Amino acid sequence: MKTFVILLSVLLTFPSPSFARAERVTPAGEVVVVLSEEFLNALLVAVASRPEPPSFSLSKGGEGKKCESRVQLLPEAVGVRTGIRFADGRITAPVAFRGSYDAPLVGCLKFEGWADTSFQLEFDRERQVLAARVTVRDLKLKNVPTSLVGGGLTGLVQDAIDERVNPVEILRAEQLGARVPVTRTDELRLRAADVKHEVTGRELRLRIVYEIVLPN
Repeated sequence: MKTFVILLSVLLTFPSPSFARAERVTPAGEVVVVLSEEFLNALLVAVASRPEPPSFSLSKGGEGKKCESRVQLLPEAVGVRTGIRFADGRITAPVAFRGSYDAPLVGCLKFEGWADTSFQLEFDRERQVLAARVTVRDLKLKNVPTSLVGGGLTGLVQDAIDERVNPVEILRAEQLGARVPVTRTDELRLRAADVKHEVTGRELRLRIVYEIVLPN
């Protein structure tokens, strides 16, 4: 399966030319790309397992303060491992992290835990990008009562993700498109007209509907 995905990626990764001339568009059919839960999980775990995992601030202008509101991704925390999960036709991900939070009336809280997140895929036809929007559904913190932070911390994490992470690009224009040389000066260009997705079992199936762009 991984070999198929890699080969398909190589076939579709060509520079996308720009034409100054008028263009004609005709339907071209579709391609189905299958990504396994195992494949996507390995990518997410690799990011969280780097020597210096990604981190981001939970508030603007918080750098340099004695208690900086910030979270850092981890491969595992409080017995929960970071990873992608396919269930009931949805894409979810427990994401482990640690951090600190300057809580009102409480002071500096050092915490460790995990976030229950979901991923919604969306295709931007104009930009030719398949992206995922990450939504934080809940936070589970070790030794920090929910009543102490309320929904404020969850909201801060979501706001930070919306500002610094969302949307996450899964496939870009150079991966979705392709070109086929016809002569030394002419070529056919394949462009994604739509990308539909379906989670089946432990697989994410992307049905990419293509159209052929022809210069007039």
